[in-house]
Amino acid sequence: MRGDSKMINHIRTVFKDKFMVKPNKVYFAPGRVNIIGGHTDYNGGNVLPFCIDKGLFAAVSNTDDLKIRIFSENFNLEGIIAVDLTATKYEKKERYSDYLLGIIKELQVLNLHLDHGLNISLSSNLPVGGGLSSSAALCMLLLEIINDEFDFGLERLERVKLAKKVENDFIGVNCGIMDQFVIGYGKKDKAVFLNAKTLSFEYIDLLLDDYSFILINSQLNRTLKGSKYNDRQKETNEALKILQKTFKLDYLCDLELTDLDKALTLLGDNILRKRVKHVITESDRVVKAKHALNNHDYESLGKLLTEAHYSAKDDYEISAPTLDKMVDLALENKALGAKMIGGGFGGSILVLVSDDEIDDFIENYQKSFVKEFGKKFIYNIVSAGTGVKLID
Repeated sequence: MRGDSKMINHIRTVFKDKFMVKPNKVYFAPGRVNIIGGHTDYNGGNVLPFCIDKGLFAAVSNTDDLKIRIFSENFNLEGIIAVDLTATKYEKKERYSDYLLGIIKELQVLNLHLDHGLNISLSSNLPVGGGLSSSAALCMLLLEIINDEFDFGLERLERVKLAKKVENDFIGVNCGIMDQFVIGYGKKDKAVFLNAKTLSFEYIDLLLDDYSFILINSQLNRTLKGSKYNDRQKETNEALKILQKTFKLDYLCDLELTDLDKALTLLGDNILRKRVKHVITESDRVVKAKHALNNHDYESLGKLLTEAHYSAKDDYEISAPTLDKMVDLALENKALGAKMIGGGFGGSILVLVSDDEIDDFIENYQKSFVKEFGKKFIYNIVSAGTGVKLID
């Protein structure tokens, strides 16, 4: 709570410095962590994410003209970017304000038009490059602001789907719906067990008893659009088309685990076999992780995290040597389990540690990290927080 108050005061100060007036409202959208379920969402499978207690903050005021002026502390050198609401066409500029352009474009398709301007200032306490889905948080945050300020009445699921459409069609990242969904539906002390095909979901208690999740940042720079993220979707789509000749499948994750061995024999390409193996076993691990949490079985949960990491590394090939070494170091220092999170190729690892061991873990991991990488590690102990919202 104190952290929120500090950030609220900070974003209000930044806003006044930039726009010379006081903001009317402050909004928040969290980052997210996917406990397990890597790359299963766009394949129609299960995921188990939660919102963390850090994210993006926005201070907002209305203006009488037809421009949205937006400033981000993370991109300070870009200054205040002005978006003309009378424009008939919006094209990407390869900067963070593209999310705003994409939203406006999609709202026009829905015949929803912005009839006055806004000033928006953004600030973040998310670790930079941490793989915590800051892009989905930004898109959901801007949609929350616009829906509220213009009284559009878009339901939560409509906003979730709209944010995904912006990411897919305007930004050009073929992500699934997990990030937008959990940022839209997240609850304090809860994970979201979501089936990405049906969008059916349930909340799972995430108080963790005498255990904690630690996020450790790899400090690797990467973007999903510039990585091989989109390639993985192409590969799984290719495998799906082959398997649909034998199995009745709408999505790859419709394949039953009991049919996996047979399915793998139908795929002549070893790359496709590896991709399918990861996706089907990962979706099953999500179900097992849900049961482990419900049963307070943290030993099993830790093992599932580690299995998920090596599946992502060996079969889906979305890890990086730095991430792999970070996971190894965590396991060597008595973590119950560890895995990469996010889309891959960088970001952070998620580590499950007993609270009895946490001080020793942090001290020993620091020594190991400095010895291996020549610098101190960046970490946060995270808990499950709420989704996107108006906070002040």
